[in-house]
Amino acid sequence: MNNEKTEEMLSQLIKMVGTVQTNQQEMKQDIVELKDKVVEIETKSDIRHKEIIGRFKSLERDQDFILEKSVRNEREIASLKTK
Repeated sequence: MNNEKTEEMLSQLIKMVGTVQTNQQEMKQDIVELKDKVVEIETKSDIRHKEIIGRFKSLERDQDFILEKSVRNEREIASLKTK
């Protein structure tokens, strides 16, 4: 009787360990997939960041050009007024 209970307990433990190992493997696979998604998201984020920075720099150059041209025009207008 005692032997049967021991064997039954061992059988249950083996099943439990098998289930735990299966779950652990599934979790490891999920973690790998999540890491891949994170890398993909970071890559897309970096690309978008660079694009936005590029647009800001372009706007800054345009603004500097417009300001420089406005100052030049104002000087020419002032010069014409004095003549």
